[in-house]
Amino acid sequence: MSYEISVVIPVYNVEKYIGQCLDCVVNQSLGIDNIEVIIVNDATPDNSMDIVNQYCKKYPSIKVITNERNKGLGLSRNVGLSHATTDFVTFLDSDDFISLNAYEDSINKLKDSGCDLLIYNWEVFTENGHIEPSSIHNQNADENKVLEDITDFPEIFLLTSAWNKIYHKSLFKYLKYSKGLYEDNIVTSSVLANAKKIYLSKDSTYFYRKNSSSITENIAVENLLDLSASIKSLFELENIYPNYFSQIKLLIIKFINDVLFFLFYYNWPVTDELLIVDKLKDAVGKITKEDLIYFNELFPSFPTFYMDECLDLQTLSSDLFLAKYKYYNRLSKVKSRATVYVDEGNGFTEDSKVSAEYVPQKNNRLDFDLSRFSNIVSLRFDPVEGAFIKSKINNLNVLDANCDNSINDDYQIFTTLDPNYMIEKDSNSTLTIDFDLEFMTNDDIAVLFAEKNNIINELNNKSKQKRFKFL
Repeated sequence: MSYEISVVIPVYNVEKYIGQCLDCVVNQSLGIDNIEVIIVNDATPDNSMDIVNQYCKKYPSIKVITNERNKGLGLSRNVGLSHATTDFVTFLDSDDFISLNAYEDSINKLKDSGCDLLIYNWEVFTENGHIEPSSIHNQNADENKVLEDITDFPEIFLLTSAWNKIYHKSLFKYLKYSKGLYEDNIVTSSVLANAKKIYLSKDSTYFYRKNSSSITENIAVENLLDLSASIKSLFELENIYPNYFSQIKLLIIKFINDVLFFLFYYNWPVTDELLIVDKLKDAVGKITKEDLIYFNELFPSFPTFYMDECLDLQTLSSDLFLAKYKYYNRLSKVKSRATVYVDEGNGFTEDSKVSAEYVPQKNNRLDFDLSRFSNIVSLRFDPVEGAFIKSKINNLNVLDANCDNSINDDYQIFTTLDPNYMIEKDSNSTLTIDFDLEFMTNDDIAVLFAEKNNIINELNNKSKQKRFKFL
């Protein structure tokens, strides 16, 4: 039997959604008899395949390919593509769905226009049905348009997703996905650079489910390392597609900003932060100020654009980069962590602490549950991690602090990245700490170091006898 289009659907841990996904395929206006559905069972451990098998019994055009071991989304797409028998292929993630006219409308447009790639609109929705606003990656078409020169629409290189596109077989050789978390980027850039004509369609929609359990919604160090590796691979395209590299750089700049955003706005161990910056610095090739201005002109509303940081990545060492951009300039909207360490007679350890995540304000009031500690000898309070701060505890007796000034001053100045107070022990099971906090600015820090430098210079200019009051 011949089909109009092949739809590749990798399946892994989606028993909650696979029925809705397959329903949108079998009910396509093109007719399920005209659609080759290739299910790739990626060694799913749940009951997804029980549901898939029910559809297979009813619809002969659905076939199943089974991976002996879990390969991940990208490699599973490669497996499915190798079994496609039609002139057109598309990918559908197994927790998403599409409008019921998508395949019929798209195939007609591709044939009528002679295009070898079609991109249709998409929406992001959450599990409670909330539709999220469009982002830099889903610039939906307001009208149908055929592109013969993609430099007329440079923003297209940010449409990186594999699944809102239909590919002609002339492009199949570029559909070689990798194992990493960001498997779409290199492939899509290559496809866009090699497509002869591209159809931007407003008449059908892909519905992308923002699943809170998805790996892309739970950012870990590995995500940032993988995204940095993707950036490095994108830079390598300069020699392959020099005519389009200024447009590919738009995607690179966007991803550099993504890595920096997660680096700055989340709490990571310093060793991980250095690893992330090292990996990013290794990945980033030449980015000029003109490149960044070009990006900013195309995407003026892009949030949190790190122009200076992108330029300094190429010149500063990793530790200086972190010091300058994360710790000296930390913003009050950064989510941070305060910690109370409890000494039960064995000193302060990581096993004897209670932490609270909060968004630092000028005044903060946090509660710590100490009910599990039976013998409290002393207490230490760390108001924030990894920041130069000014702080003051308003409701408790402070015994000591690793501040640069006196604990009796109006507020304490901390130029260590591990600020902490020793506070008087409390017999209550809940310890409430009311404290003021401000992050030190560059100017604050510069004044402090200037004062210290002046003192050192003054001492160096005196004789040893006068310095130490020798007779």
